[in-house]
Formats: sequence, C-alpha cells, structure tokens
Amino acid sequence: MDEEEEGEDLEETISKDKLRALHAKFDKNGDGKVSLAEVLEFADHQAHAIAGRDVKTILEEIDADKDGKLSLQEHLNDIHRDEPETEEERKELELQKKLETEKFMAADADKDQKLDIKEVVSLFFPETNAAVLSVVVKDTMKARDKDGDGVLSFKEFSEQEPDDEGITVEGDEEKAQHDDELKDFKNLDKDGDGVLNLEELKAWESGVFHTEAAMLRLIQTADKDGDMQATAEELENAREELASTDVHDHLMEWAESHEL
Repeated sequence: MDEEEEGEDLEETISKDKLRALHAKFDKNGDGKVSLAEVLEFADHQAHAIAGRDVKTILEEIDADKDGKLSLQEHLNDIHRDEPETEEERKELELQKKLETEKFMAADADKDQKLDIKEVVSLFFPETNAAVLSVVVKDTMKARDKDGDGVLSFKEFSEQEPDDEGITVEGDEEKAQHDDELKDFKNLDKDGDGVLNLEELKAWESGVFHTEAAMLRLIQTADKDGDMQATAEELENAREELASTDVHDHLMEWAESHEL
C-alpha cells in the first residue's frame, strides 16, 4: 500500500476522539466501562432515532395530498410506479402489494385508515413494531417453507437448491458463504432442534441477530483484560482492528448522527 492509499484509509477510519465521545454516550451508568448490555441499549435507541429521522423524508415524498399522513393508496401508488412488463413481474407486484397492505393494517394502531408519522415508522421499519414485524416474519416463513411444515430447515433458510445428497457447494467463495450461513443458522436455532420456528426467525428479520453479533464483536475486540467490558482507552486502542469489521459502519453512523 502506498502512502496515498494509506492516508485515504486513515481518513475513512473513525477518529480516536469520536470513539471516546461515543464511549461516553454508551456508558449509561458512568462507571468508565461499557458492557454489552449498555452498547445494545444504545444501538436500539439509535435504530429508533434514525428510523424516525429517515421516515420524515420518505413521508414528504409520497404524501400526495400533503396532509401529513399516509393513506394505503398513497403507499401502494408509491410501490406501483412502473407497470410490470412480464406475467412474473405482475405476480410479484401483487404479492408485494398484499404484503404491504397487511403491514399497513398492522401499523395503523388507531385504525383510522391513515398512518401518522409514528405509524409510518412502523411501516417502513418493522423492527420497531411487534405487530408489523410479525407480518414480515410470517411472510418470510411462508416464502421459504417449501414443505409447509411451519418451520425452516437449513436448506430452506439458505435458499440454496439442494442436489440429491444435500446442498452442493463449489469453490472457496461458495464454501465460505455456506459455512457462514450454517453458523448463523445454528446460532439462531436457540432450542437446538435443527429448524427455525417463527420466534427464532424473528431475530433474523428484525436485525437483532446481526446487531447483537456486531456489538459482541465490538466488546470482544476492545476488551483486553477479559472482563467483557471496554474502557474508553481500550476502545480507542481497538480503532484499527474495528475498522475492518461491520462494527465500524455502526460507529460511523452513530458519530454522524450525533454530529461528533
């Protein structure tokens, strides 16, 4: 790597000052150390805050009558901007409209047939609302559950076409993907019965599974004394290690959100 490329990499890496500032926000009890529970609580709060901020722009774009609320027709019109060109595309559009209608109804907490800003957040970010998330999880289960037994096997979860003896894996890249998916599947399978039920699948669809994995990686990478907590100094010292992980994207987003 030449000096110019190295400089560019450093510019794209979160600064030590921003890491210390984030640590202060993570540290809810002010003891100078950050636990996994504290980081997860912060991550959950940030997810809701960012969702609320982003959805304002979405609503402004698709609220045709400018009443500050979203009707079902306005939502479906936004989905159906282009006419499907094939029969397959038409069927996919109809399935999408059916799903979005079910999500809309679940998000409409006061049943006034319009969504206010809080309800719109639920529609576009199902992980923030249990009722809407349930609709999404059931739809995913239905789409992947090929044998209709109400649970997902690894083959169904990975959506890979099996041969007569199982799943065909060819090449290093395909094997790595297969191994990652199998690891995720086993971690999602909390009761160890070899299949995923609706509750286990919910952790995947909500993003909780990925967030917990990323935040655990954050603590484990920074923690050098083995107490499963991270001081500001430990977090700062882990800066370069974290830069090459998915944790870094979260840190950069949070720093930007708080204008650090």
